[in-house]
Amino acid sequence: MEYALAFGFIVYIFFSYSEITKLKKQVKLQQKQLNECCRLTGNKELCSYFVSDEIKEKVLHLKDSGKLIEAVKEIRLETSMDLVEAKEYVDKL
Repeated sequence: MEYALAFGFIVYIFFSYSEITKLKKQVKLQQKQLNECCRLTGNKELCSYFVSDEIKEKVLHLKDSGKLIEAVKEIRLETSMDLVEAKEYVDKL
């Protein structure tokens, strides 16, 4: 009986994780679509990847000071970029 409950719980956790993963992918896709709509309509400041001039200056100062990791962290805090996107953004500055 205890094994059946444990097995049922494990199956429940697995399916929950699977559904959460699907939802995260769906949200990411919708965010990309919204970002594209913002870009096409000329409303870049509404885009989730928008970085204000103030933040750009701060990040550029961190990068120039050799604090690349802190610069990437700052971009990730201010935007919805993932680690790779934030690193590429900082590298391009």
